[in-house]
Amino acid sequence: MNVKTILNAAALILGMVGIYFKAQHWAGADILMLAGFGLLLISAAAFTLRDNAEAGTPAALSYVMVASLVVFILAAVFRTLHWNGTELMGMLSGGLILILSLMLIFSKAPIVASRQYVTVLIISFTLLSAMLNLLARRPPQQVAATPAQEMTE
Repeated sequence: MNVKTILNAAALILGMVGIYFKAQHWAGADILMLAGFGLLLISAAAFTLRDNAEAGTPAALSYVMVASLVVFILAAVFRTLHWNGTELMGMLSGGLILILSLMLIFSKAPIVASRQYVTVLIISFTLLSAMLNLLARRPPQQVAATPAQEMTE
């Protein structure tokens, strides 16, 4: 097994275990999720550009692909952990994905992506869908009644 495979597998396992811990409200959930997403970011940043170049992806397209992937992962982390800057990361991620989509639509050359890019993309979407499922399961939080509402009750 190579380093990419180990990093990707560890990222998926730690991320899923962290999401499960968060669903159960157990201690250590945030640390596990950060470790999983951190490994995924390392895997994406360290190996994807080189692998895309070897696969024949044009350099500009490869940079936008990796940037959109990295910002997408960071936006998911910011959203899940309720950090400041969530909206900015979401807008930046959406903008990069829009640019990537336009580049793919108007590209004259055949589009080639490396196996590493596709693997990190699938792991990212798997973890994101698990997090969204977790957020959808949570009951809505109670909003405190205003004094006017308390008087009518």
